Amino acid sequence: MTTDRAFTANLLGTLAGTISDRVAIGLRRASGHGANAPAVLTTLLWYPDRPIAFLADRLRISHPGAVQLSERLEREGLIERIPGDDGRTRLLALTPKGEQAARDVLTERRSVLDRAVNTLSDDQLAAFDEALGTMLEALTDDLLTGEFMCRLCDEFACPDERCPVERAEPAPPYRLGTGYGVPPLAQRQENGHAAGLAE
Repeated sequence: MTTDRAFTANLLGTLAGTISDRVAIGLRRASGHGANAPAVLTTLLWYPDRPIAFLADRLRISHPGAVQLSERLEREGLIERIPGDDGRTRLLALTPKGEQAARDVLTERRSVLDRAVNTLSDDQLAAFDEALGTMLEALTDDLLTGEFMCRLCDEFACPDERCPVERAEPAPPYRLGTGYGVPPLAQRQENGHAAGLAE
């Protein structure tokens, strides 16, 4: 690694750590929880009605840990358990309070990121977009890695056709997000929960 690349890598590491720290503070404020709880909320916003094993896989936590976390969020009225199509499987879904908390998480994250990005000129931003896309594609090893990387993403701000992680590892068709449409919670309840989502 040349001196210039070492300097750039160090700056990137410092920036990534600073943003991560500040985002974590905002997410804790928005969700009332730290650690993996904000990611559970945003994951269920884009992937509603999922089994606990799905969360454990995508958030890279143990199954018992996912059970404990989901029980805590259920007690606080952020998620609920609903029956799967087979009548035996129990799926996790956001309550209206949980959906609002998920959106608050995205807002807090965006406020930190906007502060950093808004310092760039249009030309700098274009070059930065290209560089970020190249780095993210290189770091997307497989589908689960990609979904873990994007566990807190605002999919409204990152359309599938522009997402570098999506280009590297396309998401499965049962995911909801920009390009798939995220109907309001009331509409999902009125239409019934989507079939075929239980794994």
